[in-house]
Amino acid sequence: MGAELLIVGFDRFLMGFSLFVHIILAVIGVALPLIILIAEYLGIKYNDKDYAVLSRRLMVVFIVLFAVGSASGILVAINLFLLWPTFMALVGQVAILPVYIEVFAFFLESIFIGIYVYSRNKFAGKYSHVLAGIPIAIGAGMSAVMITMLNAFMNTPVGFDIPTYLHNATITGVSPLAVFASPSTGMEVVHVLVTSYFAGSFIFAGYMAYMLFRSNDEDKKRYYRKALAMILAISTIFTFASVITGSLSISSLLTTQPEKFAAIEGNIYPQAFAPERIGGMLVGNTLQYYIPIPNLQSILATGSASGMVPGLASYPRDTWPPLFIHDLFDILVFLGFAIGGFLLLIMLLNLIKKDPLGNGKVQLLLALCGVLALVLVETGWVMAEVGRQPWIIYNVMRVSQAANYSASVLPFTLAILLFYIFIMPFTVIVLKRIFGERPLEAELVNK
Repeated sequence: MGAELLIVGFDRFLMGFSLFVHIILAVIGVALPLIILIAEYLGIKYNDKDYAVLSRRLMVVFIVLFAVGSASGILVAINLFLLWPTFMALVGQVAILPVYIEVFAFFLESIFIGIYVYSRNKFAGKYSHVLAGIPIAIGAGMSAVMITMLNAFMNTPVGFDIPTYLHNATITGVSPLAVFASPSTGMEVVHVLVTSYFAGSFIFAGYMAYMLFRSNDEDKKRYYRKALAMILAISTIFTFASVITGSLSISSLLTTQPEKFAAIEGNIYPQAFAPERIGGMLVGNTLQYYIPIPNLQSILATGSASGMVPGLASYPRDTWPPLFIHDLFDILVFLGFAIGGFLLLIMLLNLIKKDPLGNGKVQLLLALCGVLALVLVETGWVMAEVGRQPWIIYNVMRVSQAANYSASVLPFTLAILLFYIFIMPFTVIVLKRIFGERPLEAELVNK
């Protein structure tokens, strides 16, 4: 029994570590095509060569990360088959269509990357090259949507006779199209897309802010200032959209996953007039030492202070999610309000002509926000996935039932682990080598 627990723990660790790295590549891969297209459009519209240089240099980054992300995505798929065979057997019969469509989206993206890269300056129309890049952005978004639909199936399974499966493990009554419209699909797809654009764009806004802070050359400062202003505008839009969709996503758990909702909010017992609890620690069967905001939880969740919210005591103890997801939720809320409040301050300073982007302290804080945006997205994924525990498919299959207990997969899993340990620093080294051979000042002079 101890060996089995150890194997399941390692499976969880490897899957979590793989996804931790892959999510970084995924959010960049979703957001970067949009940033590139906007930069090229602005360069053409205003005949501004700085934007043209920005779009070309970011395309180099995108191509490298696309290649690495493709390899990472394949390894995530291998992980699923190696570590969770029972889960994949069910998915293969019931919910595999989004995976096939994601492969189509990948090929769409790949084909138009080639067209976009090799057709620069070869189209007759003024904006034709921008149009050639739109399928890249669509393909990237489609990939995110399809994978999120599979995750939504894990949260709210549909498309087969669940009572029969629970009774005798027989898959019957399969409706393969149902996976596209599970109860949590709509909300989850919107939130994942919005947060991917938020985090992916903020990573580059933070980088541009840091490079602006470091630059002494006037041409470079002008370039980084324009890049920062453009990407920050994108980040700001998706920051506030993320706050709205995040709040709606938590509220939707009332009906789709009430145990997760209760654990996130720190509710041990169902109650009306529920406060929003900030911080706290579990003592016995109650959350203590928290800061309460009276009635706010009930109001946000139900629209009324007297609205009833669920508590964990209503469910079997062995189905409770780990209660530390309440602390993860507090981190998410804090980071979201901190970044949003800072952006509001920048907007206010802009309105009163204070030029915040020219301030070194603001630039450093924006660089920090780029890191925190990634922390926020990673924390959100951990909260969402750990919050479904002990289920891999909610109320249908436990993680322990899905795991592969064979030691024969160990060499493969260790190889995958080593890949993820080395791939990120290797990617950074490759990008540094590429841009070392094509310095920014040379491109700005020859633009």
